Amino acid sequence: MDFPKLMRLAGGHVEARLTQTALELTIFDALENSAATAEAVANRLKLEPKATELLLNALASLELLHKRAEYFSLTEAAAKYLLKSSPQYVGAMIRFESLLWTCWEKLPEAIRSGQPVRPSNMYQNHPAETEIFINAMDSLVKARGDAEVTANAIDWSGIAELLDVGSGPATYPIALCKRFARLRVTIFDLPGTLAVTERYVREAAMAERIRLIAGDYRKAPIPGSYDVIFLSNIIHGESFESNRSLIRKLVSNLKLGGQIVVKDHILDDSRTTPPVGAIFSLLMLLTTESGRCYSFSEIKSWMEQAGLSRVRQINLPPPLTSSLVIGTR
Repeated sequence: MDFPKLMRLAGGHVEARLTQTALELTIFDALENSAATAEAVANRLKLEPKATELLLNALASLELLHKRAEYFSLTEAAAKYLLKSSPQYVGAMIRFESLLWTCWEKLPEAIRSGQPVRPSNMYQNHPAETEIFINAMDSLVKARGDAEVTANAIDWSGIAELLDVGSGPATYPIALCKRFARLRVTIFDLPGTLAVTERYVREAAMAERIRLIAGDYRKAPIPGSYDVIFLSNIIHGESFESNRSLIRKLVSNLKLGGQIVVKDHILDDSRTTPPVGAIFSLLMLLTTESGRCYSFSEIKSWMEQAGLSRVRQINLPPPLTSSLVIGTR
């Protein structure tokens, strides 16, 4: 590693904060229809003109804006991902990242104590916070294309009954139901989350094919028998023992020949690769009781101890940063 890279790592919070601030101030939306000067943007958004010019110049240096003469306009990436009107808008995820700012600030405290720095409640205590979290998950998956890639990675055509545990905004079930006409989905998630999920399902006109059941998968029995049980970004929020118990519990809901599909950041045995998973484990330290990212070997051990076989990993292509681990009953 050279010195410039080291300093980029040390100062990476600056670029993040610039992007978050621009979204919060609706800078990109103000430039959606035409280029404008900093003064025009400032007047439109009721900002201080000189400070706005400094921000716009910085955004241009990050290649989020173009600058020609004194006029600023959107780059292709900004128009695709940072406009609220875009179907690939990822701003809800960036807004959620902004909420995590105070958590990362307390990382030294968490390393000293080994304890989370915020309530480990899956963002359930306040409806507004729950909605920000669930909207962020939907935003990220849609912008990155996870649902489409996952649909192509497995043969879903013969699957009739799917259980999605901890589905959040139902992004995967909605996409899969649109593509596979015979599929029916049951979502099992926390009550606060399902209050948001219901809106997504209703707006997608999928209420007849996607049923919602409220409960805590750690404690409550899960009804039904399924061809596939899907856990996307669930295991990283739980301890090793909790995950082993959960997989064992879910096998009882699986039809003979059915599969459990885990989608997550899957580490190698060193637990340093891929880097996104190693780093994400620290976010779990900050926000959960004992969550982290796990290796394929660890997940395979849970599945095999629960009676699953032919456990395999499918690596998903960039820009996705996750993999699938699949076990068959």
